[in-house]
Amino acid sequence: MKTWKKAFTTSLLTGVMASSALAANYCAGVRGNGELAPAHWSGLSRVVENKGLPEAMAGGSSAAITLFFMDAISRNQGKTKEEQALMLKSLIVHLYYLYEVDAKSPVIMRTIGNVTGMGDGGFMHKLKSALKIAKDLPTLLNILGEYGPLLNPKLVKGLREDFSFYKSQLKEAVSVFGSFDAKTDKNLFYREGIVDFKYLAVLFGRVADFYAGYGNDKANSRMDNFLAQCSNFAVGKEWKEMAAARPECHGMFYSALDAYYEDPTEMRWRTRGRRRVQVPVTVKRKFPNKMVFEQVGSGLNVFPTTALVVNGAADRYRDRIQEYNDQQAVGVEDFSLDFETELKYGYWGRKDALSNVASQLKIQYPNDTKSNKFQAIENGIWFEVLATSPAEPGLSNLQRIPRGEDINPNSVIFKKYFKKKWYIFPTLKPITWFNEKNNKGVIPFREDMYSAGGWSDLHPTIVLKANGCDDVMYVTRQDGESVFGQQVFIRLTGYTDKISFWEDIAEGNRRGWTELTEVEANSPWNRLYNLANPNSSFNNSIRALDTVYCTDWNAYNVFKPGQLDLLQTDAYNAPLFVKDESRRSEYNFGLEFEGKSPDNFPGCILKDFN
Repeated sequence: MKTWKKAFTTSLLTGVMASSALAANYCAGVRGNGELAPAHWSGLSRVVENKGLPEAMAGGSSAAITLFFMDAISRNQGKTKEEQALMLKSLIVHLYYLYEVDAKSPVIMRTIGNVTGMGDGGFMHKLKSALKIAKDLPTLLNILGEYGPLLNPKLVKGLREDFSFYKSQLKEAVSVFGSFDAKTDKNLFYREGIVDFKYLAVLFGRVADFYAGYGNDKANSRMDNFLAQCSNFAVGKEWKEMAAARPECHGMFYSALDAYYEDPTEMRWRTRGRRRVQVPVTVKRKFPNKMVFEQVGSGLNVFPTTALVVNGAADRYRDRIQEYNDQQAVGVEDFSLDFETELKYGYWGRKDALSNVASQLKIQYPNDTKSNKFQAIENGIWFEVLATSPAEPGLSNLQRIPRGEDINPNSVIFKKYFKKKWYIFPTLKPITWFNEKNNKGVIPFREDMYSAGGWSDLHPTIVLKANGCDDVMYVTRQDGESVFGQQVFIRLTGYTDKISFWEDIAEGNRRGWTELTEVEANSPWNRLYNLANPNSSFNNSIRALDTVYCTDWNAYNVFKPGQLDLLQTDAYNAPLFVKDESRRSEYNFGLEFEGKSPDNFPGCILKDFN
């Protein structure tokens, strides 16, 4: 018996009943991965073209964005699984289109190009140039030009009040942007983020509306034609393979995007000489702006997640961030909280589904540390999820969570960047989203809590089991828990002086850490994330799954030329492990595993602890 199969069948099966070979209630947990999110779309497209859309999904950080797109696809009624898979394959092409082709598209979208490695120009390039030259806020904003609204308005507010200090903060933020460094970034929890994630939520919503079929009739008709002509041919092929064999498919998809993003025309009366005639006039384009305000769980049954800072810690953080700004980052101690009482793992979803999960976690997993941190976030909309779960430390400080049920969509869509004086002249006084004093800003927020980002549950299979899923697939990558997430957690819970190897945790990440001191063994980190602890929540989550789609996306750096294509190829051709080998005939994909792991796929296959 092959080594991987022996380990899989002798340890992963231990203590867990095999699912029925005919299990119909298939669900998917997705591991968040920051800028590597295109691996989700490529891997899931391979799964969906074989099994269709999952009945339920869970995930945080960048996986929350993936869940959002999956929810949008699910709302486009009547589509086959082959068509749904092709939509997933087209997502990265859609973003390329916005970065390269659609000059009229709001330039805020180009920041996605920087994050996903699609280009070295755009917003971040312009910002670096501005920081070298600008001596004051007007000059900086003048250099940024059309990119100005990309900046976090709270950061602009700070620049207006103390340009020197906040310029230094902005330089620091640029220098660590996308590095996800929780070891040396001393201002990780306090420094204002560069990008306004709430505006990004609106723009991601614009993309999602296209896939939900909420666009104009011409765009929908062209998209339907593209899917009908190309979806069956695309089965078993990556986008690049399909486009090389049938270039017309690429052209048909771009034609649908053209129809969605083009400036519309209206017939208007004009005077021509002595006559009044109707002529076509280009008008400002409008978008549906629907998906971002849909209730979470109202379409696909999903559970996006984020870490919640609650109780006394929320009050302390509010005071500490003010102290940090007042003292210009000098002499302010690192922020930490009490793990037992001040940190929760929040999940959005349908109210009835959240209630069921909460009760089943207590019954099925009473001794699992992660399950005991579960907290339902009820009546949520996608805007609040996208504004918080992907906004992790390093990209943002701790964030207020919008109170979605009380949001007026028009307040979000038509939010201005600067106040106007005498109703005419803009000033340099930015309009921020929240008013901390009376919660009467542009939008309201959920009081007594902050979001610390979606790093907290990157293996959300237990939530899906508690939801009643018979067949849980985990879309992940080989390796242990996120190094960044573990170090954020250790700092946040105040264990940096108690876990001796926390700065070097990457060294043992593929095998976990053994020979712990008594304090280390009893730490919440060991109970949650240590791969070498057989009873950690990480390992309990692996026990809860039924199939694993095991990519190697950590091997790729999308900021380097050509790596994005390699990332997607790896994800599309990743090995798939099945707990019940009698079900192998259900899968005609994911069979390649030889040579893909030097140490038997840690983090995908439960190791043998005997």
